[in-house]
This record gives sequence, C-alpha cells and structure tokens, in this order.
Amino acid sequence: MAVTSNYYRLLNLESKQEAILSAAEVKQAYRRALLLYHPDKVTIEPGKSDVTVDDIALAYKTLADPTLRAEYDDWLRTVVEAGSLTSSTPRPRHTGLETVDLDDLDYDEPTGKWSRGCRCGDEKGFMVSQLELEQQANEGEIIVGCKGCSLWLRILFGEEE
Repeated sequence: MAVTSNYYRLLNLESKQEAILSAAEVKQAYRRALLLYHPDKVTIEPGKSDVTVDDIALAYKTLADPTLRAEYDDWLRTVVEAGSLTSSTPRPRHTGLETVDLDDLDYDEPTGKWSRGCRCGDEKGFMVSQLELEQQANEGEIIVGCKGCSLWLRILFGEEE
C-alpha cells in the first residue's frame, strides 16, 4: 500500500520541508506521529485513517537519512513541477518487492488474468489483467500487491511482435 500523504505531512513537518532538519527534530516528529497513529494509542477515530506504523517508520527512515531525504525531495519537486500531481501525492512504496517475468505467472484463459501464489498462503495473491498490462505497456513493468498481505511483485513484460 502506498503512503497516503507525503512524508513531511505524515510527520507534521510541512512547515520545515525546505529547512534543514536535525536528526532530533525528525525523531521527535516520528515519535509524535507514532503516538497519534499507533493502534494501541489511537487518538483518531478507528477507520478514519489508513496510516500505519510502517508508513510512519518509512517516513522517518527517509527524512532522517540525508541521502534518502535528498532523493525524496528531488522526486517531490519533480512531481510538483510536472503539474499533474500535488505535493500531497504519495510516493509509491513497496516492501517485500520481488521481481519476476510475466512468464513466471499462471494464465487463466476464462478470466484473462495472470496470477501467482504468495508466501502468505494466498494461492492467487498476485493477479494482473490484460487491461492493466496494456495500461503499463510503455513502462514494460507493472507492480502489484498481494491481496492477502503487504508483499509486492514487479512483473516485467514486453509486447509480442
């Protein structure tokens, strides 16, 4: 699942997005966000937020590391300058990402979908349709998440001539 907000917004550091952040400031913001969104200490009405502790941890890891933060800031500026997206647009994040070829998936003729089992036990955890492949034809790859867990699969493919 992708983060639902940008990392600065998630850690309530939007006002300091262009500023130099100390490790202590990022850590303090991380702890505040954990308290706000932690399932055992939820101060937000259940079901009103899809922010997870993993999202917060990733935001902290990214903003606390100067190299990762620089890459994230570059990505964020590029997206905003493109005009098609806003600064609140989530950056895709994929934990447990495995790369495979489309030929490694099973094709189901009646449904027209490719599938693959996941290690979580879901026999058709990863599914992709012809339409989804066509939409990503220029990329030559598609990333799909497992229906039963948080794992992701990068599926590489090419058009047949």
